[in-house]
Amino acid sequence: MQVKSAEHHFAHAALRHYEDAVLLHDGVRLPNADHHFGFAVECALKSLLLRFTTVSMNPKPNGKPASKPWSMHPTTGKVQEHGHLPELATDISLLMHGRSASGLSAALTGLSAFATWSVNDRYRDGSDVGEADVRQRRTVAENILALHDHALLTGRLP
Repeated sequence: MQVKSAEHHFAHAALRHYEDAVLLHDGVRLPNADHHFGFAVECALKSLLLRFTTVSMNPKPNGKPASKPWSMHPTTGKVQEHGHLPELATDISLLMHGRSASGLSAALTGLSAFATWSVNDRYRDGSDVGEADVRQRRTVAENILALHDHALLTGRLP
């Protein structure tokens, strides 16, 4: 049996979460749609980080297995885990360098739509999730997934 890479798993999870989010959004299940759009974006971004930066899922320097993508912080030299939005958006802007950085940063400007999104919202009643926010996050998810697809097909970022 072939062992699949973390990049593979994150790429497929991104699509799976996006497709679920669309079904939920179309069914007016806004809180869960919103949550899955966020997970779709997270997974696509982690896939991109693993493919185009020094971020890794290899065991950490202390030998412990990685449960999240990680890299060495450029100034402190400490392990920095890359977890959830919105912090993940900041991590990406700090990790991208060179030619790929400008194309990616332009595509990532929409991530501000997730500035108030939290993985912990899954524990809330969902009454504060509005249609406009979900629609905006859906658009951002579509853009990020299109960028991700482009990167997978061409082997490079725009």
